[in-house]
Amino acid sequence: MRRWPVLLFALLAGCGPKTHPPASPIILWAWERPEDLRFLPGNVDVAVQSGFIEIAGDSFTARGRRYPLRVSKPPEIALVHIQIAPERPVQWTPTLRRRVAGAVLHYATRIPAKRVQIDFEVRASERQILLDVLTDVRKGLPGGTLLSMTALASWCDDERWIDAAPVDEIVPMLFRMGRTDPLIRARLEKGGDFRNPRCRTALALSTDTPIARAPAGRRVYVFDPRSWTKADFDSVRRQIGGWR
Repeated sequence: MRRWPVLLFALLAGCGPKTHPPASPIILWAWERPEDLRFLPGNVDVAVQSGFIEIAGDSFTARGRRYPLRVSKPPEIALVHIQIAPERPVQWTPTLRRRVAGAVLHYATRIPAKRVQIDFEVRASERQILLDVLTDVRKGLPGGTLLSMTALASWCDDERWIDAAPVDEIVPMLFRMGRTDPLIRARLEKGGDFRNPRCRTALALSTDTPIARAPAGRRVYVFDPRSWTKADFDSVRRQIGGWR
């Protein structure tokens, strides 16, 4: 497993010591591409993708972030993205489980982040793999570190298996939602909410999939399909401000 590029550490080195400020209402995802987020106001935080893991058969590949990130303060969240290669069914052995958890922890703790977030979309037959990873990561995190997970919106509606997830925060995604998109979006825009109470503290949207209304008073994670600009940020902040 490779460590992060030296350039990234150099850019973050001047951001000061680790602190634990109150949770920000807006968090921008810094995905795996060059990002300069020094234009952000102080009350907006960053979730940086710090690692990528792909599970295939009885093995996996893992790597750290490959692109520089410029920020004015340390990211609040270290995100590790996990995926399963569709052409090779997973052979989820105890050995593979242990090694994957170790890789996640390796990349999740490369920066002094207050929270760790797991982004892992799974099929119905793979749900236990996700729960296993979350359980093992939770046990291995430094004391006081909060654990967050992203979730398909459908997981927060009629699928109770997510109640077993050992996390502090579940972030339902309001974009690229598949066949459940129209019904859930329509309910939210009419003032409704997710059926599972655990999914009512945060949500996620994308700059290219605006939503007229969503529950207010939550932490909002925002994805941009391209590198962030101040114009993109200002637009999405106005959108969130209009949710009443």
